[in-house]
Amino acid sequence: MAAKGVFCLEGLWQADLRKASTVQPILAFLKQNAGIPYIYRDCATQEEFKFYLSKFPQVQYRDYPILYLAFHGEPGRILISGKTSLDLEDIGALLGNQCKGRLVIIGSCSVLDINKRILKSFLKATGAFAVCGYRNDVDWMRSTAFELLLLTELQENTFDGRGVRSIVAKCDSLRRRFADSDRHKDISFRIVSIAD
Repeated sequence: MAAKGVFCLEGLWQADLRKASTVQPILAFLKQNAGIPYIYRDCATQEEFKFYLSKFPQVQYRDYPILYLAFHGEPGRILISGKTSLDLEDIGALLGNQCKGRLVIIGSCSVLDINKRILKSFLKATGAFAVCGYRNDVDWMRSTAFELLLLTELQENTFDGRGVRSIVAKCDSLRRRFADSDRHKDISFRIVSIAD
């Protein structure tokens, strides 16, 4: 099975630009050690985010079916920078119904701490087969380590109706195994799929 590439958009984690927190090294690690290709762009403004997000559904990026959004967040929305934010409805409208066979990972605190109906509407609007992320505020290092494992696990199944149940089960198993450590009890991860 060919590697499933990751299309990552990342916001600024720190207001102090001397602090260079980024998920890019985990993407480089996955490429070097597991052959998982990636596209990475940082987005400090809403305009940059919208521009790069519009590229994700394009046919030349079909080998990158995992959209990985790494931003600060709050229930139902990602925070681009400062007080600039976009809710899931906005993001769904930007993507349009062009994400068939694709998965959205929202690596942001608390974004998925919302009603399942909103998440199902997001899937319907985008055509993505699943969306996943956190229901609570999580430690940056712990969540990044979890996402490294998640991106690895996602490589083993097809991104279609047959593979979705297995992916949901793997995500749930990974969350439980990760939470077994006393240090990682703060991970409240969920995945919602079209099959739910």
